[in-house]
Amino acid sequence: MRYELRLHRLLLKMLAVLLLVVIVIFIYLTPHFVDPHAEAAESLIVVLVVATILVYTGAAEGVVATQFGLKHKREMASYLLLGVLSLVSGIYLAISDRVSLQTVAIVVSPHAFLFGVAQLRLTSHVRHHRESRKALFACGLVELGSGLALLAGWRLSVGQVAVLLGYVASLTTLQLLSILFYPDILKKTSHSRTSIL
Repeated sequence: MRYELRLHRLLLKMLAVLLLVVIVIFIYLTPHFVDPHAEAAESLIVVLVVATILVYTGAAEGVVATQFGLKHKREMASYLLLGVLSLVSGIYLAISDRVSLQTVAIVVSPHAFLFGVAQLRLTSHVRHHRESRKALFACGLVELGSGLALLAGWRLSVGQVAVLLGYVASLTTLQLLSILFYPDILKKTSHSRTSIL
């Protein structure tokens, strides 16, 4: 069980670090999105960074899936599904010739939805821990709302989508960090032999 917890924590740490990179990039680039001349170059940078992160995350999720092995079929299947989704999303963004920040928002929205669903699913495994259950439930709803907001990103301007992506990355990072700094959540859910995703 400790090995499985370490795998979950390792992947969550990696995701938190990668999202922090995205946040720093958005903080630096957001003021430049108001300049029409810089907008295309800034958008291309964001698309390439997000594509790279998705491919890297997909590969890491695939490696984690193989570490679980066949005795943990649910975890293995969950991480393989996430890995394929991340890889396909990243490759699409990397090779598509008509990608905008609005496209990035739509492509990353399933990731927000899945994280929200995972958190809501975990609430049923921490029934005896009221605070953890409430926190996971609230965070799950926030992620589902983020997924919906990202889906609606195609209606927004490039600058507005950049701000939205930055906010969503910040909210998700805060949730990941709270799970990492409050490790009892993972321990409590691991006793029920359930997949985190």
